[in-house]
Amino acid sequence: MRLVTVEHAVPSRAISNEAVREALQRNNRDRFSAEELALMDRRVGHLFEAAGTRVRYRLNAGEKAIDFALDAGRQALGSAGVSPADVDFLIWAGVGRGWTEPSMASVVQWQLGLVNATCFDVVDACASWLRALQIAHAFIRSGTYRRGMIVNCECGFVMYDDWTLQRLEDLDHRAAAWTIGEAATAAIVDDQNADDDFYFVFRNYGEDFGLCVFPIATFENFWVGAPDPRYVPMRLFVLSSELLTATARRLIEVFSLDPRLRDTAHDIGFGHEASVKVNRIIAGKLGLAYDRYVSTHAEFGNTVSATVPLGMSLALRDGRLKRGDRTLVMVGASGVTVGVAAFTF
Repeated sequence: MRLVTVEHAVPSRAISNEAVREALQRNNRDRFSAEELALMDRRVGHLFEAAGTRVRYRLNAGEKAIDFALDAGRQALGSAGVSPADVDFLIWAGVGRGWTEPSMASVVQWQLGLVNATCFDVVDACASWLRALQIAHAFIRSGTYRRGMIVNCECGFVMYDDWTLQRLEDLDHRAAAWTIGEAATAAIVDDQNADDDFYFVFRNYGEDFGLCVFPIATFENFWVGAPDPRYVPMRLFVLSSELLTATARRLIEVFSLDPRLRDTAHDIGFGHEASVKVNRIIAGKLGLAYDRYVSTHAEFGNTVSATVPLGMSLALRDGRLKRGDRTLVMVGASGVTVGVAAFTF
């Protein structure tokens, strides 16, 4: 399989750390004392500093999430020189969506004119894009299909701009949402590299699935035992410190125990970016040169499953990602899912 191209599109509203902190103060001044507001501001500022967040992009007035997915898709078709009728399959990968049924891929297939493409969705939190890439690889290596597109659109969650708190303790599980930025990406893959060296490793640790949950209205019917009383439908719940610790430890373990990953020199690296600090720690533990790692968090925030393809799109545009580069991708996601891929671009 050949990864032909990766393109991206982002909303136009840039939100600084200062704007988030001001919104929190403005929307909570009637609920908390001056001392509590000051404590809130210090904690949020510390979170942004630790995560490395500076700017994130969100939908502006009049913008719709689907338009960015379609924009990325059209860019990918254009840069790859591919006719819509020549795409055999389409995968929508990620958390962002407008409904649970039918597939989000269906509307993209229709709007992009991919008349010959079968389409479906893949959801595995921030690991969704890497899962979709593995599925695409299996399709192409088996000869089932010749060319495909992977699209995601981590945009349009109104809860990202919910700045009100009921208790200061809510910062423990809500603050991570304010590091999230929005982005859409589209990648084209085809069968032009029959001797590819794609290598994928996934591990799952379901006992920690409750560390990060985006519940819908029916969540209590699917919960084993009693759910955390802090869960609210359509509001992201993240115990950031515990989740980052669990995923980092397991990523290090999976990489270190796999000689095919451990003993290979990599020219360029990409990963999910919930925290720049944690990614630096992981790279240091694994002996990876961080100057070869493409980081997007400071300028775009945590863009969920769009993080890796966003980094690839930017690296292609500025020349950092080139044909022949030995590429490493490492993702830690809620679930907990750990995913690693190595391949020659």
